[in-house]
Formats: sequence, C-alpha cells, structure tokens
Amino acid sequence: MTHKKQKIAFVIGALKSGGAERVITNLSNELVKNFDVTIITFISSEPFYALDTDVNVVSCLNALNKPASVFDSIKLNYSIYKKVKYITKTNKIDLLIGFITSANIIATLAAKSNNIPSIISERNDPLKNDIPKFWLLLRKFIYPKADCLVAQTNKVKDIYNSMIKTKSITVLPNPIASKLSKLRIDYRNREKIILTVGTLNNDKRQEKIVLAFHKLELTDWKLLLIGDGPNKEKIKTLIQNNNLSDKVEILSQIKDVHNYYNKASIFAFASKAEGFPNVLLEAMTFGLPSLSTDCNYGPSELINDGENGFLVPVDNQEQFVEKLKMLTEDVNLRNSFSKKALLTTEKYIDTHVTSQWEALISKHLTK
Repeated sequence: MTHKKQKIAFVIGALKSGGAERVITNLSNELVKNFDVTIITFISSEPFYALDTDVNVVSCLNALNKPASVFDSIKLNYSIYKKVKYITKTNKIDLLIGFITSANIIATLAAKSNNIPSIISERNDPLKNDIPKFWLLLRKFIYPKADCLVAQTNKVKDIYNSMIKTKSITVLPNPIASKLSKLRIDYRNREKIILTVGTLNNDKRQEKIVLAFHKLELTDWKLLLIGDGPNKEKIKTLIQNNNLSDKVEILSQIKDVHNYYNKASIFAFASKAEGFPNVLLEAMTFGLPSLSTDCNYGPSELINDGENGFLVPVDNQEQFVEKLKMLTEDVNLRNSFSKKALLTTEKYIDTHVTSQWEALISKHLTK
C-alpha cells in the first residue's frame, strides 16, 4: 500500500522571472518527491523556470488590472484572499507557504480560515521604505498569526524579532538547483565579459556598474546586463549617451542564464537593498569572481572581502571602480576568487537546503 503524500501549497503573485520565483521552483521540484505540491498564483502566467510536471499550478485570476484607488486595492486583495481560501479548501491542502509580503498575509489568513498551519517566507529587506503602508500595517498584525516565519539571514531574523511578535523565526538560506550547478564549466579560458543579472530597477542600480565600466575605459572588455524592468529605457539612454553601445548590452527574458555565467569572467552587483541576492549566489556557484556592494542583506553572508570576492560600501563608487579595475587586470586574483567562491557555495546546493525545508514542513504538519 502506497503512502499518501501530504498536500502543501506555495502562494505567490506569479511565476515570472525573479529570485523568489526561482526559489519556489527549485523547492517545488525537490519537495514534490515527498509531498503533493501545488503553487497558487494570484495571476495566471507561464512558469518562467522549468517546473516538474507533477507540481500543480492554480491561478486566482487570469489577469490583474492596476487598482485605481485604495478601496479598489482592498477589494482586489480581498477577492484574491477568498480565491486562495477556496483553492486551499477544494484541493484539501494541509499547509500553506507564503512568499513575499502580500502573499504571506493572504496565505496566513487563508490558512487560518481553513484551520491549517502556515509558514511565511520574507524575501525582501524588512526595512525597505517602498512597501505600501497598508501592507506594513497588515504585516504587523497578521505575521504573528503564522506558525513560522522563514528569514534568509540572521540579520533579517534579528530585525523581525524586534519588529514583530512572531511565534517562531527560522533562518533558511536560498537553495541553488543542483541541476543548475551541474551545467557549470571550468572557469579558465572565459571571455572578457563583466556580467550583472537582476531586475532593472532603483534597488539594483545597474547604472552604477555602467558608469564604473565607462570610467575604466576598458577597450577589450564587454559588459552584459541581463534583466528587464522599469529602468530599462533609462539605462539604455545612459549607455547611448556615453557611447557604449558597442561595449554594453542589455539582454531581457533570458532563460538559459547559465550560458552567460559560463561565458563571463567577472560578476558585478551594485544593489542598495536585498533580501538575499540569488543571482550573486548563482554567479559564485559558477565560480565567477564577484564584486558586490555590502548592502543589507546577503552579500556579506556570501563574500568574505578580499578572500573569495570584493565587498564595497553601498555608496562608494570610487572603491567600486577601483576593485573592478583590480579584477579586470589580475587574472591570478580572478582564478583565486573563483576557486574560493565554489567552496563557499557548496552548502547552498538544494539537497542540503531542501532537507531543512522538509524538516520544517513536517514539524508543522504533525503539530
């Protein structure tokens, strides 16, 4: 007689490209071996990352119209909550897992109304000031109702401990898909490419990397920006205005990002705020010598400055330029950072992280 798998469901806005979406995909692909896994999305979208065929995806809405007022926003989110609650009940879900603030709140409420446990996972900088006040207020009152809050770093855990009276906070790092790490090729003989990956927005600040590249006047190097987002046109204009069109390229909607991790010689990252930088972890998993701003939270968990990469203060552009110059000029330094980056990232391979998630899920399912 086969043992019936317990049913768990992730809750997230959509399965587009992005760090949280990649983490959910990686976790689902591993957890489906021992659980019946569903992903509940607010809006319907084709999964950007390859998802195991045994993972069930259910959407609340086909499309989302931007609310015209606060009242419309409340109405929309209430209708999404009702839909998540209904999907949870009809699919006989045993435990809900929220990812990102709004999904965390809706998952917690839907779990409470169905009398099942919930785990919420915070992916952003908890002190970010661009989260709408409505969600900050709800976060304060609803997060404590979840059975467990998962933080990505100890620093984030400490902040939530001081901000919110949660039942339990656990630190679990992001997993790197072992399938992804198996696509890695040897670091030697790479092209002279500086790579950065991420949403083109005010937090990621790719323009700082473009300006550093311009300052160095690197004749034999190229800069590749992989990503899409609200600042795309602004960055395109910056590239054109500095006569860098033949040296700097923006690539959007890239699914085979591993090809670029395998091609590049340096990874550059200039964020001012992070929850945990998946792309930096991925780059280091591919042995890329990395230069990152020391933003909260994440880079300092991965990079030990001067040993396996470079960390520079968030607003010190001069130092960013100086460290980038060192990396472009010193192949021995790049090779040393590459070897040490590989050792650093071993503990993040999904088999290690997934077993921690499995233990956490099982603990709350048996309560």
